[in-house]
Amino acid sequence: MEIEAQARLTVSNIDDSFGSIEWHETTPILNNLMTSGAELTFSPLAPGLEADVVKVTQGEEQFVLKVWNKHSKPDVQRQYRLLKNLHRQQIRISEPIGYGRTENGDALLLTRYHGPSVTKLSPSKFQKIAATLADIHRLPTDKLESGVLARYDFVGYFYPGIEAFPAMNEELNRLVALADIKMERVIHGDFNLGNILEEHGQYTIIDWTNGQLGDPRFDLSWACLLLRIYVSESKSLTFLYKYQEEMPVTTAELEIFEALACLRWLLLDRTEGVPKHADTMKKVKKIVRTNRCLNECVLL
Repeated sequence: MEIEAQARLTVSNIDDSFGSIEWHETTPILNNLMTSGAELTFSPLAPGLEADVVKVTQGEEQFVLKVWNKHSKPDVQRQYRLLKNLHRQQIRISEPIGYGRTENGDALLLTRYHGPSVTKLSPSKFQKIAATLADIHRLPTDKLESGVLARYDFVGYFYPGIEAFPAMNEELNRLVALADIKMERVIHGDFNLGNILEEHGQYTIIDWTNGQLGDPRFDLSWACLLLRIYVSESKSLTFLYKYQEEMPVTTAELEIFEALACLRWLLLDRTEGVPKHADTMKKVKKIVRTNRCLNECVLL
């Protein structure tokens, strides 16, 4: 464990380790960053469950370095290529600057810094954020290079280990049969306020680890569910209505996909742990009990 701690790239040792990163693909911006000789400063940002995140500053230029130094081992090359393609199509994502590996073999990605996460919410903000999500879902896949979008098995990707919970697994199989899932469009896979940055009135979507070919209705329902659990039901509805102004979705479809999203949250709660506040489970139980497509047995 001591050897791992010494090899791991962290904020405390990044001053010494940044220059030893093995970059697999670079841009002129990264080359300038590495060779200009101007001082670099590093400061920690909120870490995720799978990675540490550091802000890199050189003069007026600011970047974000994400290092997957925990249990997750994503395909960062694919993610980098996807970001390049989405940026080329003018989707509001974090501009990719380079990707590579640390001396310890951990994957890393460097992107531009686009401000802090969204905090204060308003209908006008939801309008812009919902329009950005709709732009992602509307994007013709033939505009992207071949191979940048992975197509995973829906159940296997979003519900790993659900077989250990028979009641939930039975509900999932029933809902999947009802949903008529269409894995045909670009989805983010974890659209939530923590992955939306705000800078000068512009909103940027970050963390494309789960970006793939999928069903926009599931992407939307996951976003709405998280707003309903962690913010409020009224804010969730506001976001949904703004999205529906861009891309209509029927009530029947939404109820099925809300049930699927809720199952995913419950599974994550049991297998990995999810953020919880004093009223979190009360909200989740209400969602389950008011959704006509979901059996309360999943709460047991």
